[in-house]
Amino acid sequence: MGDFRDLPGAPPTGAALAEAARLDAAGVLALDIDNGDGAFPVLLVKGAAGPAAFVNLCPHRDLPLTYRSNAVLSADGTLVRCSNHDAAFRITDGSGADGLAHGCALDVIPVTVDADGIIRVDAPGRTSA
Repeated sequence: MGDFRDLPGAPPTGAALAEAARLDAAGVLALDIDNGDGAFPVLLVKGAAGPAAFVNLCPHRDLPLTYRSNAVLSADGTLVRCSNHDAAFRITDGSGADGLAHGCALDVIPVTVDADGIIRVDAPGRTSA
């Protein structure tokens, strides 16, 4: 697991990602954020503790986790599964949980929901609100 801020085009702290209501309706939302440095792939998922966000790239193939399907959330809502080869990662911290995901992790993007219901990039080390 790396620091998403080291990747080209990473959204800065405070950047708006999406309205929380969009995530509530879908459970999973894949989007590209463009800060003028090109598209940056983000995957938002609805977790039990609130929204979670990851760089939408499988660490094995450098393809979006949603490459074949947006149906990447496990039935119990605790795992994100790569649509390419079914590697599973924990929503709580992006760590590998099953299949080819053992020994690797997703890049986590810390997020918070502001008073207007917008999911925003949060400062590193803080927990979702």
